[in-house]
Amino acid sequence: MVNAEQQIPDRPTLPSMQVRIGRLKWIAEELCELANAWGVNLQVDNDHGACDHFVATPFEKPLISDEETAITEAYDASLDLIVFAVGNGVASGCQLQDGWDEVHRSNMSKFIDGHKREDGKWIKGPSYSPAALAPIIRRQIEAAESRDKQLLLE
Repeated sequence: MVNAEQQIPDRPTLPSMQVRIGRLKWIAEELCELANAWGVNLQVDNDHGACDHFVATPFEKPLISDEETAITEAYDASLDLIVFAVGNGVASGCQLQDGWDEVHRSNMSKFIDGHKREDGKWIKGPSYSPAALAPIIRRQIEAAESRDKQLLLE
């Protein structure tokens, strides 16, 4: 992100709307590349703010007919999605490890007594425990404020 001359805040914050829109477009491009490599036409209906209205259908004729090339393109798109997802955290000024660990803990709680939906997605059960991310963000902000105060004292 430094090489790309992108802003890296020193504490959790919302990036500018221009940055948010740009990053979402980049992720959408990579998701589209993954769908194309997998031979899937992906359409999104997000008119009402619901992010669960996707239509995924196979292309009549795959865009990439060579299997090795398709696997390679899908691999590349998947890794680029990870890069952009990490970049979203960095662009928001967040330290990611503590949040990653907390989200993982939360996701694993689905398996205590959750169940698998018809499409294979695992659904939360009564023992599901949501990720407690707000305290992590607050600690990161407090740490940045403490650094600011320390700099003023020096």
